[in-house]
Amino acid sequence: MRSIFSPSRLSVGVLIRFANSAETLPAVLAALKNQTLPPDVILGVANQSTDGSADLLTEAGACIVEWKEAYEHSRVLNYGLHYLTTDLVLILSSHTVLNSPEAIAQMVACFQDERVACVSACWDSDPYYSDAVTWDELKRRGLRFGSIYSNSMGMIRRSLWRQKAFDEKLPTAEDYDWAISQLQKGKICRRLNLPFSYRRSGNVRDAEFAQIVFQFARKYRLKVAWLGVVGSLKHLLKRPSSEDTRAVKERLKAWRTHIWLQVTHHHAT
Repeated sequence: MRSIFSPSRLSVGVLIRFANSAETLPAVLAALKNQTLPPDVILGVANQSTDGSADLLTEAGACIVEWKEAYEHSRVLNYGLHYLTTDLVLILSSHTVLNSPEAIAQMVACFQDERVACVSACWDSDPYYSDAVTWDELKRRGLRFGSIYSNSMGMIRRSLWRQKAFDEKLPTAEDYDWAISQLQKGKICRRLNLPFSYRRSGNVRDAEFAQIVFQFARKYRLKVAWLGVVGSLKHLLKRPSSEDTRAVKERLKAWRTHIWLQVTHHHAT
């Protein structure tokens, strides 16, 4: 899908990374086709896909580039972003369906404020953060175990990515890290209540996310907004079989590692 870039608005590209996603792509692409503000270009980044996913994207008007190395979120995204020249880029998982036909239009509207670096749909209805997160808010409220921005259905200002790409040393949460770094520079991260559906269940990564959030807390000198040690232990005693027991335990382990790293760093300096 390609149109002539209009000088009256910011141009929009869509980047979809995929590997054997033929089951979910039809719904993803149908939702894009249904947008009241269609993207100017769609780019698919193929990762050794063999099920006809590339054909589905091509039929939808997308251009395809191949990523031939082992899959890593940040490296694949940086690779794909080099091929796009639009002002804005919607980074969309091949499993995420934008259920609202106004989704892209609402995202683009946020970028009329030049301070906005990124926009994404909210994963849940948790009102902990505002819909326009700033560095002051993040310092005041701290980091939650859930990103303020998501590369599953998020839009970024590409000029800012050119200044700072996604960190390829991170095993996950490159989106969270990038958003935090933009806030630190005085930018804003918008969060919209846009309906979407995720068509594939991912692996449970409680341990990985817990470790990475404490890592970001050290890196950016921010607090972590969590139950704390005492609160976590009380939670486990009162609700030992609750659905979030695993996550609470992993956060306690991550906190222990966090404290150990702080102590060893202090002694090293």
